Amino acid sequence: MSILNRKKVDKIPFAAYSFLLPRGEVERKLRKKGCLIFHFERVYALEMKNVEIWQKEGLEKGRKCILRRFCTPVGNLEEKILVDPGYESQWIKEFLIKKPQDYEIMKFIVENTIYYPNYEFFQQAAEDLGDDGILFATIDRTPFQRILYELAGPERLLVDVLESPDLVEGLLEILDKKMEEVYQIVADSPASMVHTWDNVTEDMTPPALFQRYCLPFYQKVGKLLHDRGKIYLVHMDGKLRHLEDLIASAPIDVVESFTLPDAGGNLEVEEAQKKWPEKTIIANIPAYLCFKEEEFIKRYFEELISKVERNRFMVCLSEDLPHDSWKKALISISDVLNSL
Repeated sequence: MSILNRKKVDKIPFAAYSFLLPRGEVERKLRKKGCLIFHFERVYALEMKNVEIWQKEGLEKGRKCILRRFCTPVGNLEEKILVDPGYESQWIKEFLIKKPQDYEIMKFIVENTIYYPNYEFFQQAAEDLGDDGILFATIDRTPFQRILYELAGPERLLVDVLESPDLVEGLLEILDKKMEEVYQIVADSPASMVHTWDNVTEDMTPPALFQRYCLPFYQKVGKLLHDRGKIYLVHMDGKLRHLEDLIASAPIDVVESFTLPDAGGNLEVEEAQKKWPEKTIIANIPAYLCFKEEEFIKRYFEELISKVERNRFMVCLSEDLPHDSWKKALISISDVLNSL
């Protein structure tokens, strides 16, 4: 909590997403060594009016496959999802929006989605978690990022935004209004921290698109959350160098799942801290450390921590790790961080 509020700390905290840390002996050891649990729950529920959802599950090349169809009076949309056998992460292989006409059907679905508060469930989750971790009010991706990763996919969207911007912006306008309703519910909720899975990276959301479609939304909802005393975290887990000035102007408190350069990012954490003096950075633990010995891990974190401003930095397990080596690696990382 001190890190999230940019207060002085004596050690760099270490956390893990609850769904990436399987319950068992190693998880118990990690928690005893100080590993914090990040848990995510919604403070709202939704209902789709005039939309019938059909779903079928099967196997494709040994992996669980989900076919989901949304049937509406104006047409149907269908998506295909493959499920990772390890962490059960879901990967969309066929998006709902496949052709220009599908934008109108999606607009109907969005317009007929009703959101309402579900605070009691969130409060119960907070009581169950207790002091073992921090509970975030998780919220759907912001409108542009949602179309990019969930509804149309990058190939469809990035072509349409250039060739048929009216189609994209018509859907964005409706999503924007609906997400304002959601953020209002979240702002009125008992949650102190709000998190969205935007997966921002400059090669999918380049600066011109970020400035036009993402930044205005962050500015609007960020003000709303700050007026209610909330801490606003955004999952930005890609290349951010050419977005750093735009991110600096966004009222985001925490850049979460920051990708370090040796793990595929293109922005040094010390440079990011200089650019974002009012933001906390939570860096993702690089997966390749799972294949390194403890001495290498120790040197890695010693060098990293020597560069950062401690009261605005921590690390977190926020991506899938190799199943055959994550246990040893995370114990080594926790021992190293406790020793620094």
